[in-house]
Amino acid sequence: MDRLPRRLLLLLALCVAPILYFIYNGPWSLSGPRKSRGLPPANATLGFGAVVAVSHATSPRRRALVFAANMTGIDLTIPDQPAWTDADVEAFRSPEGSRIKKGSALAWMGHLNALEWFLSTDLETAIILEDDVDWDIHLRTSQIPLAAAAIRQLLTQHPPTPANNNNSSRSHSSHKNPPQTYWGPLSWELLFLGHCGDFFPASTLQDSAFLAYADGSLMPAARLHTMTAAFLRSLGMPEHVRLAHRSRWPLCTFAYAVTRASAARIRATYGSE
Repeated sequence: MDRLPRRLLLLLALCVAPILYFIYNGPWSLSGPRKSRGLPPANATLGFGAVVAVSHATSPRRRALVFAANMTGIDLTIPDQPAWTDADVEAFRSPEGSRIKKGSALAWMGHLNALEWFLSTDLETAIILEDDVDWDIHLRTSQIPLAAAAIRQLLTQHPPTPANNNNSSRSHSSHKNPPQTYWGPLSWELLFLGHCGDFFPASTLQDSAFLAYADGSLMPAARLHTMTAAFLRSLGMPEHVRLAHRSRWPLCTFAYAVTRASAARIRATYGSE
C-alpha cells in the first residue's frame, strides 16, 4: 500500500439540485455528528448491500486489498472477470474515432462487470471499489458512521426532487416514501466516497445542500495533496473537517456507491465507448 494512503473523501451525488442547507454561525458552523462516539460501527458491508471490488484474477494488488479488508473487518466480494481478449476491447471501443486506450478500456470493462454482478443479485445497493484503493483503519468504526450520519441528515432534511416524474425507473427518489437504509432514504443515485477531487469555486458552495462535520481521523492539511489543501483553504475549512455535498465533476472512481436504478443507467449509457 502507499505510505500515505488515500483518504476516502465523502461526496454526495444527488439526481437533482437539493435545497441549500447550512447552519451558519461564524465563519464555519459544524452541523451534524461531531464525533463517532455514540455511533455504532458500520456493518461489514459499510451499510450497503455489498462491498464489490474491481480486480482481475492476476492483479498484483489483490493480495493487499484482501489483507486490508480482513484487517478492518470488511466483507469483500470480488466478482470473477472474463479473460478479456483484444476482440472484446475492440467491441467496446467506438467504431469511429475511438480515443480510449486499451488499459482504460479494460479498467472500465471491469467496472461494468462489477455492475453486472450487482444487478444479477437482489441487493438494493453496493459500493464499488478499485483494487488499488486503501483506507484508514478507522473506516468501519469511525469514518463511515460519521459520513452516513451526515448523509442521513442531508437526505432526510432536504430530500431530492425527481428530475423527471414520468420516469419512475430513474431512481428511488421518484417515490414519495423511498426505502430507508443505513445511508438514509434511498433517494440518491451515486455516493462518491473515494475520488481524486471535485473542485469548484468557493463562491458556489452554497448553491446546493451541504454539511460540514468534524472527523478527528482526517489527516492535517499539511499532509493532504496540495490541490486538495488549497481547495479546502479556499472554502475556509478548519482542520479535521469533512464536507458532504452535491457532486459537481468528481474525478476517478476509487469508491462509489450505486443503487439498482443508477447501476442500470450506467450500464445502458456507458456500456461502450
